[in-house]
Formats: sequence, structure tokens, C-alpha cells
Amino acid sequence: MAFPTVIINILNMMRGSIPSVEFHFLFVGYGSVADGVERHLIMVDNTSDLDDALQSADASLLATMKAAQLNGKQNWTAGVMILKEGDDWKDAISKANETASFESFALNFPATDKTLFEDAVALRHELKAKLGREVFVICTTPQIDTSEESGETWAEWLTKTVAIQDGVASEYITVVPQVHLTNSTIGIYTGRLANQEVSIADSPARVKTGSILGSTDLAVDKDGKTLELATLKALEAARYSVPMWYPDYPGQYWTTGRTLDVPGGDFQDIRHIRVAMKAARKVRVRAIARIADRELNSTPGSMASAKLYFTQDLREMAIAKKIGDYEFPGEIKPPLDEDITITWINSDEVEILLAVTPYECPVKITCGIMLNKRLGA
Repeated sequence: MAFPTVIINILNMMRGSIPSVEFHFLFVGYGSVADGVERHLIMVDNTSDLDDALQSADASLLATMKAAQLNGKQNWTAGVMILKEGDDWKDAISKANETASFESFALNFPATDKTLFEDAVALRHELKAKLGREVFVICTTPQIDTSEESGETWAEWLTKTVAIQDGVASEYITVVPQVHLTNSTIGIYTGRLANQEVSIADSPARVKTGSILGSTDLAVDKDGKTLELATLKALEAARYSVPMWYPDYPGQYWTTGRTLDVPGGDFQDIRHIRVAMKAARKVRVRAIARIADRELNSTPGSMASAKLYFTQDLREMAIAKKIGDYEFPGEIKPPLDEDITITWINSDEVEILLAVTPYECPVKITCGIMLNKRLGA
């Protein structure tokens, strides 16, 4: 017989929300930094006076940050690491990740060959291996040279720029050439990706998001010729993400957020890898909480409960918002029963596979017009 006792336990079922890092980017660029001075992470947001907060940044980084802030609009946040040329930018990114987590890191210095892209992707995988961080990378390429001695035509610049990405294969990197006069193209792109008026599942090409904010003046070549859509189309075909416009439709917009994924890859569009990484971040935390928990077992009841538990965040990502007759879809389609599979490898190891289904998103719309010649119409 047991002594009469009441034991009350407060149980944590891990059904709460998980903090998000989406829309929060890290920028790395150059500035005036004295030797021996430790480089610190600077946090800025939509209310920051960037001229004051980033006093040591060079003109290029400051232009990028102002364009990102302007196009990021409400609730924009970012981290900034200002380095001296010659500093190891990889060490700076690792140091910044000791303080905060980011959805992406953007390198404000242009790549002249594919080495920078390969190093950035390698660092991305290092952050995942060491810290479990899911991040993607934003890089840029040099602006056209218009100097008298070595100036380029658009054709020459295009050939050189396309060659930079040749041979790089990674869905975790997106590259934008610097084509604006203000040298702010990467800032515009990152701001458009960080705009919380829409979701991470939306393309930077979304016209309803609005035109690019700030200066839309494009660079000219050594002959004074303006940049044409044909050149931008060639860059897009070479897996670059570039601005664009529509004749007789005011404003300047964007193409899809191309990545350097291989032909036929699932993640050639940045919006697809972003939703997959968000799901991965959430599920990782859910999985950690179930380590050595015997409630997760192979019995039918436990398997059914586990399916609900591990799809919790996918169901939240699928929530649609409705305003009047207009419905704004969730980041993904609601998960179905067959979108999760749980397989026990042995008594100690379980494998959980989740399918994330994005919504269709038209970037090419063909309209057919027919003539109606019915009598009496």
C-alpha cells in the first residue's frame, strides 16, 4: 500500500512557436577600420540612421544598406560586419553567427571569378555542420568598366560576367550583377527579399509588391549605351537574378530569384529553397526535443501522434489569410497524410521524411484573344 500522495507535473509538450530568422540578413563589406580594432556585429533596422550607425562603411556598403533598408520597408532588420580590405570575411561571418542567427549572408564585394562563390557555399555548409544553421548566400559581380583606358561594351561585360559563375553548382547561392549607377543592385535585391509585406514563398518578380524603390538609373557602357532587356535576359538565362521592366508599364521590377542550382534541380528559384530551409529549421528543433523520448516509438498510436507533431510547423506555414473576398495563400500548400513518412531503421534510429509543396507561381502568362462574330452579339 502506498502512502496517500499527490504529485503534480507540469509537462512541456513542445507545441509552442519556434523563433524565426526569416527576413533577417547579414551584410559583409568594407570600410575604414583601424588595425588592431576588433570587428563587431552592428545591428540596424528600418528606423536606423545608417549614416550614423555605419560611419566607418565605405560608399559601396553604405549604398547597399540604404537600398536594402528602403526596399525592405517595414520591420526590416539586418546585421552588418564592416571589414578592412584584406580581412578574412569568412572569419567575420563566423564571428557574427556567435551573436545572432541569419537567414542569409550577403557579400558586398564583387566576385571576379568563381572562387568567391565556392568559398561562400563552403562556409554555408560549415555553418550548418557546426551550428545547424540553414542559410543561403547572396553575392554580386562587378559593375561595368567605363574608364577610358579599359572601358567595356555591354557585350564584353556580358561575356565576362557570365563566365564568372561557370561551373558553380549550388542551390544555396543567388548572384546579382551590379547594374545600377548607384552601385546598389545587391541592396535592392536583398531588400526585396526581406520585404515582409509578402512571404518568403513570394518571388522578387512579384509585380504587385511594387516597383523598385530609390534610384532606378542603370549604368551605361563605355560608348554611353544604356543597358537593354536583351542583356538582362541573357544574364537571367545564365542563372543570375536581375532587374527588369515592362514596356508601357511604369516602374522597374525584378526577375525570379535565380540560384546556381543545376539544370533540372528543384531549387532553381530562391523562393523554393527559402521555404524548404524554413521547414528544416523548425523540424530540427522539434526533432531535438524528441531525442531519447520513449513516447516516440513504433506503436500505431505513437506514429499517429508523431505525424501530427512533426507536421505542426508545416500546417502553420500553410495558413492562408483572407481579407474580404481576397485570399492570400500560405507559404506552402497544407500537408497531406502522405507528405510525412516515418521509418524505423532499428530500435534506436528513426528516419522522418517530410514533403513541402509550394504553390504555383506564374512568371510567364500567355493570353489568347479570340474574335466573337456571333450574330446579335
